[in-house]
Amino acid sequence: MSLRNQNNIDKEQIIDTLIENQCYKMPDGRQFYEATENELKLLICSKINDEFAFCAI
Repeated sequence: MSLRNQNNIDKEQIIDTLIENQCYKMPDGRQFYEATENELKLLICSKINDEFAFCAI
């Protein structure tokens, strides 16, 4: 799944991308569904080389 350069990504797509990149939980041990969309975006930006448009925000 390629999500590059998309600003309108839903929580489910972010979670799918994190799982595809071997991330299965939040750093503090919470499940992804317990995190806010913003927390998930921050995690994806830190793990996947800031390649998404929303990482520049």
